[in-house]
Amino acid sequence: MPVYDQENMRKSLRQIMLEARGQLTAAEVQEMSGGIINKLSAFKQIAQAQNIMCFLSIKNEVNLYPFIEQAREQGQRILVPRVESDGIKAVEYQLERIRRGSFGIIEPEGEPVNEKLIDAVLVPGLVFDYNGYRLGYGAGYYDRFLPLLRPDAFLCGVCYDWQVVETILPQEKDVPVDWIVTDKSEVVVNWDRF
Repeated sequence: MPVYDQENMRKSLRQIMLEARGQLTAAEVQEMSGGIINKLSAFKQIAQAQNIMCFLSIKNEVNLYPFIEQAREQGQRILVPRVESDGIKAVEYQLERIRRGSFGIIEPEGEPVNEKLIDAVLVPGLVFDYNGYRLGYGAGYYDRFLPLLRPDAFLCGVCYDWQVVETILPQEKDVPVDWIVTDKSEVVVNWDRF
């Protein structure tokens, strides 16, 4: 009888998605990201949020920079993650106050914002499943950060349509999102949030 090794399966899934995403052209990233941004802007949970945590894309992730600028023009405060020794912190995004962090990721400078002030989080992931669970790069930063938020904070996974699979074989520490937005579809995970 074969041994069912969840961790190796999760690792393989991460690798497959990293390689597939790495094959995207800049034009494909721009086109798919535009479709995602259009959908995000239509959500009342996003449109009415005062404090939105986003991410600054790397390695062909969904490009949220146009969304960030649009939200800031509408008076919303945009927060982005900064990796620190005890996890990620949400810091206000200001173009003139960013730097390259220890993992080569662009990070904000400034004081962290209290997590309880965050109304919505656009959550990155290499792969999501239909129950809202995600696989990132494997460090568990978001799984430690998301439980710090208010219970009513809206968690929205953001990825390309082919990054949504049947299951990621979630573990106990994994935190699901409420909704997933892709370039082609939306996955409702938690109807109670609407």
